Amino acid sequence: MESVVNRHILFEHFAGKSSPLQKQHIEEWLKKTQNQELFYLWLLEWETQHPQYNPSVEKRLQDFKQIMEQTDHDVITAIDNETEDKSNIWFKISQIAAACLMIALGSWYFRDHFQYQIYETNFGQVDKIQLVDGTMVTLNANSTLKVPRFGFGTKNREVELIGEAVFSVTHTPDNQKFIVKTQRNFEVVVLGTEFSVFSRERGAKVMLNKGKVRLEYQENKVKKEITMRPGELVKLDIRNHVQKDTAKTFDPIIAWQQNRLIFEDTNLFEFTQIMEENYGVKVKLQSDSLAKKTLVGSYKAQNAEELLNTIVELLDLKLSKTGNTFVLSEK
Repeated sequence: MESVVNRHILFEHFAGKSSPLQKQHIEEWLKKTQNQELFYLWLLEWETQHPQYNPSVEKRLQDFKQIMEQTDHDVITAIDNETEDKSNIWFKISQIAAACLMIALGSWYFRDHFQYQIYETNFGQVDKIQLVDGTMVTLNANSTLKVPRFGFGTKNREVELIGEAVFSVTHTPDNQKFIVKTQRNFEVVVLGTEFSVFSRERGAKVMLNKGKVRLEYQENKVKKEITMRPGELVKLDIRNHVQKDTAKTFDPIIAWQQNRLIFEDTNLFEFTQIMEENYGVKVKLQSDSLAKKTLVGSYKAQNAEELLNTIVELLDLKLSKTGNTFVLSEK
């Protein structure tokens, strides 16, 4: 007979009051994936009602600093009282300080894990995700999407993106805003629309297909914003300088969802960056003149080598490999 684990039993368990038999039942119950989300939900509720520890890394570091600043007289006194070796005491002090720091960092990490569901794609992988509000997200390769684990609540719907994704946002009856945050000090604010966001180290861009969005960003520590309309493309360089243009088509965004890449006068230097971002493959150009060659067209490939061989044949180049790096050179 399957063990019954309910909210009351788990709350008693979180409070340290569960019996050995109850602990065993909970362990068996948690083996089922569908029970794990409910476990996290009740754990978050219990922690909210019974705050146990509010980690403060700065406080722990300050405590450690005070310990380390003790005078030799204090240490010697401790040695006399406890008849321990001085080096052993310092070793114990270091252990205690390190434990405090690890507890603080660990608590912070797991609190974040409980509150957010994190979706990640590998190199060469594309994933489709439906959020609780009905919004569809297509996550490109080597990308991460962070979503509130237990729903958006009554305020704004906020997600965090590292990499590249296409969003088809569902409109809500109360006109709740949908916000895509990035690590590059810019965010996209929408009400209901279809758009793509690209945010990586070499820069960022937002392409709007349907609806209306507001791009909020910081340039030279000054907050700015741009309202975008369908067909517009906004590019941001590494310093968030903005270049606004008209998108020729939304096809390049749709293409990578079908394992295709569309190049529109893309030079080979940018091509090497795309290869590393999407496939995790390093491509080196043997000469500066190669960097100026451009690619035009649509190419379908299941992996990095298939695409490289296509480009080599198209541009009449030579492909070699040194270690983990592919090298493109003139014939």
